[in-house]
Amino acid sequence: MGMLDDVKVLDFCTNAAGPVASAEMADYGAQVIKIESMGGGPERTYVPILEGKSLTHAWVNRGKKSITLNLKDPRGVEIVKKLAKDADVLVESNRPGVMDRLGLGYKDLKEINPKLIYCSLTAFGQTGPYAQNPGFDMMGQALSGMMSITGEKGGKPLKHGIALADYFGGFNAFAAVMTALHYQRRTGKGQYIDVSLIQGMIHLNSTIDRLNDGVLCQPNGNHHSGLCPFGCFNTDKGESVIICAPSAKAWETVAAAMERPDFLTDPEYNTINARVKNMDKIIEEIEAWLSSFPSLKEACERMTQCHMPYCMVNNDQQVVEDPQVKHMGYIVQAPTADDIKQPTYQTRGCNAFFSEAPGEIRKAATLGQHNHEVLKELGYGPEEIDQMMEEFRQTLKK
Repeated sequence: MGMLDDVKVLDFCTNAAGPVASAEMADYGAQVIKIESMGGGPERTYVPILEGKSLTHAWVNRGKKSITLNLKDPRGVEIVKKLAKDADVLVESNRPGVMDRLGLGYKDLKEINPKLIYCSLTAFGQTGPYAQNPGFDMMGQALSGMMSITGEKGGKPLKHGIALADYFGGFNAFAAVMTALHYQRRTGKGQYIDVSLIQGMIHLNSTIDRLNDGVLCQPNGNHHSGLCPFGCFNTDKGESVIICAPSAKAWETVAAAMERPDFLTDPEYNTINARVKNMDKIIEEIEAWLSSFPSLKEACERMTQCHMPYCMVNNDQQVVEDPQVKHMGYIVQAPTADDIKQPTYQTRGCNAFFSEAPGEIRKAATLGQHNHEVLKELGYGPEEIDQMMEEFRQTLKK
């Protein structure tokens, strides 16, 4: 039994951010009904591709039921209103005003179901000068200031290696909905939630706080701008390792490993402020020390002996093979959709472990797979459903 198995969610999201939010709910048992266009969302085409089908779709739409509707047809709108009568949550990622024009905005559905939690996830928010602009992950990274502090020292802005704004936006919406769901359970009241990609990225951007002490942060490569040593160190053999020693105790382990007692007494090294001031020199000394070993393996053995805080820089394959990752079961084999012959695919597990009611990564639906199941519960007959779906398809072709 899932912790959210008494929660019904309507999902009107495409791409990544919105679907991630509702997929998190599905992992913990929520009944998520994804309302798709007759052609399906764009995420059904995204790489990686297995047997002609998208594994991105398999991930972001895992555990959901899929029904296809034409929301420009009054019958499609009527079906949504019927579904909304006993829904707990609705998540949508359209541009502001789209759902209102369809007659499916919060004010419309609140009249039908006062307890409904209605979450809109957009790039920039529901109002303001950017609200109607097309928006994507990189825009959230850029406008939030995140890109301005990412990159090589003295270099140009650099985006994150993954769609950080999208994925964090999805988790941000998930957290907001769960908070509202708790309030709903206590009071019986639903509410409207406005979440944006830029809001999530600003929430992550801790360097904005440095403006309080007059510092405008700039890119600092692979090293923390206010702590040292705290970053990625490279050897002359092309190997890399993370070393993080922000405290006096951690710095003592560095001094012991490198056999440099002067690190603890020399005023150029013995305080965090001094080390930050002399960061370039310290980086050079640590990298020379690492390069003095036959390979990084021997250097790591020395750092382990001295309890230095360090770790390897894994590529994706090394993540899968990492002993800690294997031990914890962070990577799982999840079931594929019914239109893929290969039974499972390798992917990420749930976001947390729970002792009483663990989550489960379940299969994604094929397009419209649950049309009959869902609409039958609303009182539609099999022939009526088939005819309506065919008429929806014909209308979209015109």
